[in-house]
Amino acid sequence: MINKKLYWYFLNMVVFLLILNSTKVLAQMFDYKALDTIPELTLEQALKKDPLTVYKLNLKKQKLTDLPEEIAQFKNLQSLNISKNKFSHFPMLIFKFPYLQKLDVSDNKITTIPAEIGTLVHLKKFSAYETEISTLPPEIGKLKELSVLDIWGTNVASFPDEIEQLKETLKEIDMRVIMMSNAEHQKIKDLLPLTKIHFSKSCNCGF
Repeated sequence: MINKKLYWYFLNMVVFLLILNSTKVLAQMFDYKALDTIPELTLEQALKKDPLTVYKLNLKKQKLTDLPEEIAQFKNLQSLNISKNKFSHFPMLIFKFPYLQKLDVSDNKITTIPAEIGTLVHLKKFSAYETEISTLPPEIGKLKELSVLDIWGTNVASFPDEIEQLKETLKEIDMRVIMMSNAEHQKIKDLLPLTKIHFSKSCNCGF
């Protein structure tokens, strides 16, 4: 009888610990403003912490051509800065972080934004300025919480129609230093009438 009681006791403890561990993995989703108050960590600093408590990671100016696999353990990551590196492609490891609210891939040689961007449903600010992208995928329309899009100095001169799905939430877009005609300016304004859009002076671009 004692052994049976011990068996059930230990079984219940195992179940409890499994539940506790599973809830620990779930992210504490910070308010966007509160996220700004959390310290941003370097990779060296982050690797010394409990990986589930790493919320902001700064890998800026590290001469990276790909993301280090070690960062996959930071399952609750909500802000990632990989700007000013040497990426020639969009790192697919980024899509291991479903809780991302801020993502900065700026000043890299990235040429395309993959369709998987649509899986980052909590993304509120996406910076891809001074990259070599020329289009945005239709899946951008799935980012229902996106409020800031920074793509100045790219070759993006038009948007997929799906971006119209963000007209209630997308507050600001920076499209300066992009050669565009008045007609292209107007088309984007028509898609996003409530969004503040920063353009450079229009050109006679032959559109």
